[in-house]
Amino acid sequence: METQTILPRRRIAVTALALAALLIFSVGITAFAFNMRMVLIVDGGVETSVHTTRSDAHEILRARGIVLEDDDYLDLSSFHESEDGVIRIHRVKEVTVVDDGVTQQLTGAGSVQRLLDLHGIELDERDATSVPLRQLLEEGMEIVVSRAFDVLVQDYGNEYIILLTEGVVGQALELAGLTLEGEDFVEPDIDAPLEPGMRIEVMRVVYRSRERTTAIDYETERRNNNRQDLGFSRLEQRGVRGEKRVLYSDRYVNGERVESTVVEEEILQEPVAEIRIVGTRVQRLQPGLTPISTLPIPAGLEIVNGRPTHYREVVVGTAKAYTGGGMTASGVPARPGHIAVDPRQFPYGTQLWVVSNDGRYVYGYAIAADTGGFIHRDWSATIDLYMPNEAMCRAWGHRGVTIYVLDLPRVQLPFMSPRLPPVPPPHPRDR
Repeated sequence: METQTILPRRRIAVTALALAALLIFSVGITAFAFNMRMVLIVDGGVETSVHTTRSDAHEILRARGIVLEDDDYLDLSSFHESEDGVIRIHRVKEVTVVDDGVTQQLTGAGSVQRLLDLHGIELDERDATSVPLRQLLEEGMEIVVSRAFDVLVQDYGNEYIILLTEGVVGQALELAGLTLEGEDFVEPDIDAPLEPGMRIEVMRVVYRSRERTTAIDYETERRNNNRQDLGFSRLEQRGVRGEKRVLYSDRYVNGERVESTVVEEEILQEPVAEIRIVGTRVQRLQPGLTPISTLPIPAGLEIVNGRPTHYREVVVGTAKAYTGGGMTASGVPARPGHIAVDPRQFPYGTQLWVVSNDGRYVYGYAIAADTGGFIHRDWSATIDLYMPNEAMCRAWGHRGVTIYVLDLPRVQLPFMSPRLPPVPPPHPRDR
């Protein structure tokens, strides 16, 4: 016969409750383990790993006793409420910001970009900073903001506005897409540092050939004839210009010809020289002639046979005569020896000695002191000689003279600068 054990009802109830509690505890432990995750806390240079079930970053930090100051920056970009993540703490730093020459001491946390945004420092497209914008701030860091500026690049009619913060002229050309070829150059120099508002001009250089037919000037040959009086001149042979073909290489800079180089010459026709016979015979002065000029002869001026022994220049020309008194154009009284000249040929105060070419007169020592008809462009004579009276003027007439320009300093006269036409025509003796 089979025996059955019958448990009391109270014992069965206790056992059931124990089994239920064990089940609930097992489920809780499993749920806790399932919600546990790892969070990495990066506080400056210190990293701490935390296993937690908390979903709020601030609670996690408080649980670890980590305190945030007002200006610290909590970066939760890599933190997740239900997954492993990273909490980054950027402590406030004091840095120096130099913006367009203005220096500021600023505080901030995080990256350079966040600091600039925090303090309202905006950057344009080509502005630059000495420290990358993504770099984290460090205590005492200096950040220099370089503001972009315009430079104008001109390339033979084309203009480019280039925006830069620094560099040299060559970099501006690169940004404009320009290159130099051959002998091209740029102003300022390609290595010159850029400055705000700078104007850069590209100079394009090209060469072109050019052919021209030009005249060849003839030479004048003077043949002395001692049988003819000084001042005599006769054309023996007329000069004829020659002709040549010239090939040039012209250098152009930005379309303007700046230099021409002769590459080749070919004589097409030789020039013919002009031959002029000139007299060299000096007429002997008649014995016993007395100078017409009443001016005292300067000490040291040596006169032999009516002519000076030392002088700077000899001019052969013609002379007329005049009289009448009064004042000269240079402010001294008219008198024999104060003669009228073209002051562009003989400046006022020039000391002269004058004799007639026919040997009949010695006018003598003279000073260029008057202008007479020369101010009215009367160049029918080289000089006008002042005479004591009209009879001597008539006797003199219009006569060839030899004018010795003495090697003496100019005499100071009251008025040394006459008012004359600016550009004189050729003097009669040069025609």
